[in-house]
Amino acid sequence: MAGPKAGTVASSTVRPDSPTFWKEVLGLPGGEALATCIQCNTCTSSCPVEALEPEFNIRRLIARIKLGLREDVLSDEALWACARCFACVARCPKHVRPGDIVEAVRHIALGEEREGPGPRHARAFVESIRDGGRIHEARVTLESLRLAGLLREGWLPARMAWRGKAPRLRRRPLKSVPEIRALLDAAEEGA
Repeated sequence: MAGPKAGTVASSTVRPDSPTFWKEVLGLPGGEALATCIQCNTCTSSCPVEALEPEFNIRRLIARIKLGLREDVLSDEALWACARCFACVARCPKHVRPGDIVEAVRHIALGEEREGPGPRHARAFVESIRDGGRIHEARVTLESLRLAGLLREGWLPARMAWRGKAPRLRRRPLKSVPEIRALLDAAEEGA
């Protein structure tokens, strides 16, 4: 049997690992309008993150959710690139709220305790606030990137420190930490 002709692309079959993944996302806060997406690409064309991080494509992310590619979506590091600027939400002609869908999928990933810089950053961010009432940038950065990731940044951290741009190494907790912890606990119980 002959292979594909020169200059043509062989078709591939997409095999969903979870055909009901879209229903799972649809049932979460933020995922309610997933089924109304018409894949018009308005979200991606208005996304400032996509210009800097081409791997992040909100239209393709929504398409993969609808196709049932659960593992592919939840393990994609680009999922964590969304800056929540709401440009996609403001311009969507069908009011799908793509940024909210990203949040719903992130919620699933965090609930499954996925690994990677994105989920680690989200967990470190919350724990930093829980511990001191504010973001401790040095801790969040180190826990997100880990030492190997920080070393991959090369001389950038040293140049930032030299120019006085490095975060404080010592924690300075707020007096209202108990109230902040109570708010975080209430939010986690409601989730």
